[in-house]
Amino acid sequence: MKRLKGLFAISIMGLAVATGAFAQDRDNYRGDRNDSYRQQNQDQGERWRVRRNGRYYNLRQNQAEMLRQAVNEGYRQGFQAGRSDRTGRHRSGYMRSSIYREGTYGYDSSVDRRLYQYYFQQGFQKGYNDGYSSRFRYGRDDGGSVSILSNIVESILGLRRY
Repeated sequence: MKRLKGLFAISIMGLAVATGAFAQDRDNYRGDRNDSYRQQNQDQGERWRVRRNGRYYNLRQNQAEMLRQAVNEGYRQGFQAGRSDRTGRHRSGYMRSSIYREGTYGYDSSVDRRLYQYYFQQGFQKGYNDGYSSRFRYGRDDGGSVSILSNIVESILGLRRY
């Protein structure tokens, strides 16, 4: 009986050591997996989210930059169209512009086309209003090249990090 108790005690100790080793291996695996996940996200850059029509769009850094570009390019194109309409003595109306209606000027397929269109058109409207009225309410003149103010871009996009 004494020998049986001794074997039982040794078995329990062996089981405890094996369980501890398993737990350590499991923790190491989790750590490696988390490191791999972190590295993947660093490779992709920051992650962003934008909400449009009740739907969330998750974006990588380059896609968020593409939407910023859409607003900026929309502003520039809108400003030119507005100034052209004013100097040509046409009635104000950004919706008549085919560039506005198409909304894909500068589009890159890395983002949803409808999303790009929407933000391009938002920038276009602001640019058109500034160009038609010969004022800079939403943008500025950078030595012959117009650009939308960065705080306006951010308020239009409403990007959030996640």
